[in-house]
Amino acid sequence: MTDDPFYNKETDTYRVVHEGHPSASSVTNTEGVTVFFNPETHDVLGFSIANFSKYYDDHVTEDGEFEVVLPARVPANLEEEMDFDEETIKNNVRIAEIY
Repeated sequence: MTDDPFYNKETDTYRVVHEGHPSASSVTNTEGVTVFFNPETHDVLGFSIANFSKYYDDHVTEDGEFEVVLPARVPANLEEEMDFDEETIKNNVRIAEIY
């Protein structure tokens, strides 16, 4: 992971931002995945994972990859705290496979 441009070893943070926004909002789930989103459209702009070493250990595949499952849009009701229900996961999901 030290060669990965999205990983900061000093802060143990993995961060990918696909699109910026001057007033982006964010929400963090119970696994420590923070999703950045457009507050008007709720479209996902990117994500960040704090304590990435632990996250990686918990999500590594046999091939040494890991997977982050993100919604296409953050639910308007942020009280759900990104612990998405089954319908949201099936209908509005973007999967980022990291190699």
